[in-house]
Amino acid sequence: MKKTKQLVAGSLSALLLLSGCATGDTKPAASGTNGGTTASSAAKEAPKSDVTLTISRWAGPHADDQAELLKEFEKETGIKVKMDAIDFGQLKPKQTLNMSGKTGQYDLIWAQESWIGEYVKSGFLAPLDDYVKEAGSKYDAADMNPSAIKAFTVDNKLYGLPNFEQMPLLVYNKEMLQAEGLQPPQTWDDTLKVAKHFFDKGTGIGIPGKQGSASVSIFTILKRTNGSDYFNASGKLELATPANIETMQFWKTLASYSMKGSTTWWWDEVTKALQFGQIPLGITQSGLFSQLEDPTKSKVNGKLGYAPLPYKKSPAGLINVWSWCLPQDSKHPKEAFQLAAWLTSKETEKKMSLKNASHISLRQSLFNDQELVSKAPWLPAVGTALKDGITSPLQPNAPKLVEALGNGMSSIITSGADPKEILERVQQEIASQF
Repeated sequence: MKKTKQLVAGSLSALLLLSGCATGDTKPAASGTNGGTTASSAAKEAPKSDVTLTISRWAGPHADDQAELLKEFEKETGIKVKMDAIDFGQLKPKQTLNMSGKTGQYDLIWAQESWIGEYVKSGFLAPLDDYVKEAGSKYDAADMNPSAIKAFTVDNKLYGLPNFEQMPLLVYNKEMLQAEGLQPPQTWDDTLKVAKHFFDKGTGIGIPGKQGSASVSIFTILKRTNGSDYFNASGKLELATPANIETMQFWKTLASYSMKGSTTWWWDEVTKALQFGQIPLGITQSGLFSQLEDPTKSKVNGKLGYAPLPYKKSPAGLINVWSWCLPQDSKHPKEAFQLAAWLTSKETEKKMSLKNASHISLRQSLFNDQELVSKAPWLPAVGTALKDGITSPLQPNAPKLVEALGNGMSSIITSGADPKEILERVQQEIASQF
């Protein structure tokens, strides 16, 4: 374990240095003029490069904002960047098709932590350790969230530079709570008390009860706050533990105090109910938070507070991260890594978050950057939650576990199923696949 931590720290040690050295500054001309070109104008000339990098990621407003920033990289380095931004549903299939065929089409790919094990096992990705070692050692390793780095480390090798986090948080209306003399909830007991208070008055908490994957993400965090896991010390699936049963019982009780109809909601419906002041508190996803603070769309902007999900013992958060990875068949691996380091540098990450408040960097120093917090007041809560970050299961059959558990959690809140029986049933159905 110590060796692994040293290797990860060593891998990280030079990223900032590399990104800082990626500007490709040209050497100024000597004093005076030479054919009408002054030293000042020569210094301003853009670097020259015949390299064009092609990167793969999903399309949308986030990609558009990132494309704007890439113009700065091109100006600084002379390296051109072509973004292949496609629909999310087609992203992984297209990446897999190109990397398995060794087409060399992509120089960098944007990938989720849940894809990394498969990509590495298939030989698609190049480890990044040698590149970061060559870059130097002046880097504050504590600035990058260690849980995110761990998620992209396989067999003691680093395969991705974390770039974008998505996090479920508890969102509450400060004015509604203050009017009732209630404090923002933190623990399980606090949250049940506040949710019941408002439920008795005709509203309650909003939860994404219909969205199976959302429910499982919430359960993954809640059980972590209770000191439990999906697997035992031997790595075997072990769902029906006392701590997991207790966690699922909390979910059932919380759902009983939810806004009428919200057991059929998704993240979007919870967000809309918060946005229009219909509920005093709810659990929703960070990618939707900017809607809550947009004065042209929200009735409650500036009135909301953000907190890690309710905890039993201590706060925790979900590592749901996108990362820049280097394909083995990249035609320009050195320049591709240069771009990845630039994209994940503190300076670029802050610029991205200022352009798009939904962009959450894994740079820990940015969680409390006051300029960013003024635009994205949820950042401190994300930072607190990620001090104990956990991923969803990453095993090859994890989607089957998520589906089975999501169906079970839905039955718990819609038909009153017993949490212990549900966990035992899911365990019996899929334990042999883990």
